[in-house]
Amino acid sequence: MHGQASDRLRSLHSTRESNNYPTYQDIFVRTRLSASHLDAVSSASVAKEAISHRILAVKSLNEALSTPPKSRNECDARMAAALALAFQSSHFEDGLFEYLTMVRGCNLIASDESLMDSDSAFHVQDGHLATMRSRVGTSQLACVNRDDLESAFISLSAVQLLDMTDWERTFWDTLVRTVDNAFDRPVEAYTTFVMLYNIPSRWTHDEFQSFIDPNNTVAHILLAHFIAIQAILTPILILERVGFQGIDAPTAVLGWIEGIYKNVPHSLRHHVDFCHQVSRYPLVRFMGETPMEPDYHQWKIMS
Repeated sequence: MHGQASDRLRSLHSTRESNNYPTYQDIFVRTRLSASHLDAVSSASVAKEAISHRILAVKSLNEALSTPPKSRNECDARMAAALALAFQSSHFEDGLFEYLTMVRGCNLIASDESLMDSDSAFHVQDGHLATMRSRVGTSQLACVNRDDLESAFISLSAVQLLDMTDWERTFWDTLVRTVDNAFDRPVEAYTTFVMLYNIPSRWTHDEFQSFIDPNNTVAHILLAHFIAIQAILTPILILERVGFQGIDAPTAVLGWIEGIYKNVPHSLRHHVDFCHQVSRYPLVRFMGETPMEPDYHQWKIMS
């Protein structure tokens, strides 16, 4: 998820508290966020509490989404809950499909006209994209490792031969365009990458469910590439965090590749070899530096 969302969540919580109208789903989400964040950044063992509140929060949000929002504030609350659940799911080893579901939910909620109200904490502004274009276009750090890009392109070219549905091929095509842009056009690479978060919200319910089906090997392979490409784009994506103040909580995102690698049939596992290798890169590799040690170790992307 992107840095601007964190700022919007904090703004919304401040506004909601001043108006004194917390909801049950808001309470569950806050407690689960606190529990999962504590578990990620400290020695506190509160994972069980986080999982318990996760179940309650998802159930509460699903019930709320079954009816239209009665007010702008209620629409904001739903968006805040979905965003928080998306952030939180990134801390869980088995959180990939919930993460995708919640990100899709955020995009669907964002289509509500209530969020176009300038008073909404989630009022859409073009300023963020313009700011990122300026940062990426002027930064000397936005240079992605070309060897990684070449490897990603070769891997995606092999994936092209797999039997894909129309919506899966759309996702694959956007991955390819993102990698192609990242060679010499970092601004376009960022813009195209963001599209990968939006594409699933355009699919029908059945299309999306087929994409996150645990038995859909092709989708798993595409998702492994999505995660790996997000990692190698770190020199670009890290510019979203300029001015960020807070604790960096390690997430389980790169670890999801390991789970995909183990679940993909042996006959197709070579399609995720590149992704599996990326998941074991050290942090300095993502930032364009040469690691001091020859052995790679697992690094968890910071949320």
